[in-house]
Amino acid sequence: MRYTGTGDSGYTNVIGGTKISKCDIRLETLGTLDETQAHLGVARAMLAGTPFADSLLRVQQDLHLLMAECATVPGPCACATYLTLEHLTRMEDELSQWQTLSSGFAGFAMPGETIPGAQLHVARTVARRAERCVTALYQGQEADHPLLLCYINRLSSWLYTLAQLVETDTK
Repeated sequence: MRYTGTGDSGYTNVIGGTKISKCDIRLETLGTLDETQAHLGVARAMLAGTPFADSLLRVQQDLHLLMAECATVPGPCACATYLTLEHLTRMEDELSQWQTLSSGFAGFAMPGETIPGAQLHVARTVARRAERCVTALYQGQEADHPLLLCYINRLSSWLYTLAQLVETDTK
């Protein structure tokens, strides 16, 4: 069965069994992260057979963890941390390595030099929207989530740099 019908009333359950409205910021955040995930998947398919595809897959796996954390409503059952400092450090290390290979920040991007590069820029812009959603979700809460905010912020820089490299490598 591909449907349960439990969301027909405009509510859905998240991790821990809490029922929330489908227009809740938590679901907006999850949907935007899922959209980011889908755009990364398109880019990964376009870059199949390259080392970039492996990097994109790792970030997609990281986003699954970030989504699980965002799907967990704060409370007594919300003790798990899914995304770790190791995930952020790996991304930052890769970003540092790529920055030595790229020409650096060249101003605002004009997507369209290559199809894979343009797709990475689409993923980057959706990741920025996801960052705004994650910020809105956790802003003002007692349970601070600086790691999630750092990771999603770093993701857009990672995607910008990757797009530059892809556009240079595939021309």
